[in-house]
Amino acid sequence: MTLEFIDDIRETAWLRPPESGHAAAEATLWLGPARFEAYARVLQLPDPVYDRQPEAELADAVFDGAPSDDELVTRVVEVLGGSSDDLFLLLWEGYPYRPALPATARFDLAGLRRYALARGTVEDWARWVHEATEPPGRAFPPAFAWPAARAWCIAFDVDAHFAGVGASEEAITRLLDAEGLSTARASRESTPPLYG
Repeated sequence: MTLEFIDDIRETAWLRPPESGHAAAEATLWLGPARFEAYARVLQLPDPVYDRQPEAELADAVFDGAPSDDELVTRVVEVLGGSSDDLFLLLWEGYPYRPALPATARFDLAGLRRYALARGTVEDWARWVHEATEPPGRAFPPAFAWPAARAWCIAFDVDAHFAGVGASEEAITRLLDAEGLSTARASRESTPPLYG
């Protein structure tokens, strides 16, 4: 199978925040839609020591030991139980894909980000993104990924050092207990720690 870009973006409507405003949109960017009973953050880098700490203050060893975007997304999908299933993926139009994302309809999240919708497996996405980036092999995470049943959603914003996950309490507990992942419970009502 290959990654299929979809022109009909009705499948994305469920991601829209139920309330308007910048805070609700940012919570969706960081953790996904407001419909799940539990949320977690899967860290790519450790949380900053203080608010808006520059990432440049981190030691090179921290970056060297961090999972790549595709490793982190693939592992989270495996734990959530959808590695071989078809997924919907939103790809941010701001990444330097070469060739550029196809001229399909775009999902606009509250005027903050615009995305192209695609469908395929996590392997399809990983193969496509490695072929469509400069320099070759530089992956960029999907901004959102979810199965057709909408049992969970991964949100990986361009400015975040973590992937946010919304799911059932059981699935989030499984994620928190998964070996090889650094995770923390999260709430849509509070701003996560962020680098500056």
